[in-house]
Amino acid sequence: MSSKRKMFFIFCFCVLNIFLLIGFLVVRDATLLNTLKKEEKELLKLNITSDHYQRKIQSRGGYAVVEKTIKKYLDDYASLLQDCLSTMDDDSLTKILSYDNYAKDGPEFKESLKFLDNKKKEFNDNVEKIFSMGKESNVRGAINKEINDSYYIDLYNEYMLSDGIKNKFTESEQLLASVQVKVNRAIDGSNEVLKFLVANKDTWKVEDGEIKFLTQDLYNQYMGYIAKATGAA
Repeated sequence: MSSKRKMFFIFCFCVLNIFLLIGFLVVRDATLLNTLKKEEKELLKLNITSDHYQRKIQSRGGYAVVEKTIKKYLDDYASLLQDCLSTMDDDSLTKILSYDNYAKDGPEFKESLKFLDNKKKEFNDNVEKIFSMGKESNVRGAINKEINDSYYIDLYNEYMLSDGIKNKFTESEQLLASVQVKVNRAIDGSNEVLKFLVANKDTWKVEDGEIKFLTQDLYNQYMGYIAKATGAA
């Protein structure tokens, strides 16, 4: 076989290998993209007020970076949101006006008042953080910290700025705004009750499983604060 013929076959073999490699990369890329898209659809089915998003990473390479960033951002958002939404059911808050706490921390209520101040700050700081996480600039910023390839950045933004995710953020923030009003009202109301008891510490006592006042007028004032704190007023 002549040297020219050998060179021709070598050239053809190299070209064939290049095409095979390109074909493999195209198929692999399409497969990974499809895997990412399928996982994104599954995430949309989750309830951001009750579910978590830290599921197993299904894709690889740059797609895995996109998938991981999406799941972490949504899980961080959901976890913080759920913590805030559950505040009204927090035993430490609901029992602040209980007989047991009156007996334990009264009549000065130093620990209880400190707890309420810290709880209010922590809660409202977390609410503001959630609202901040829903802003487009912060959503975009998450992927920019992880990768600088515009193709993968666009994939992330396409999903995280889609109507489906935006609606989740909007609906959860509307719910949270309503809960924020209730929580702050409960905390402020509880604060007023305890401060009333501190101011009148010589006029009440806990006995037989209830609080008793020296006068009916003081009891009526106390019940007025209680109604305000519990939302009955």
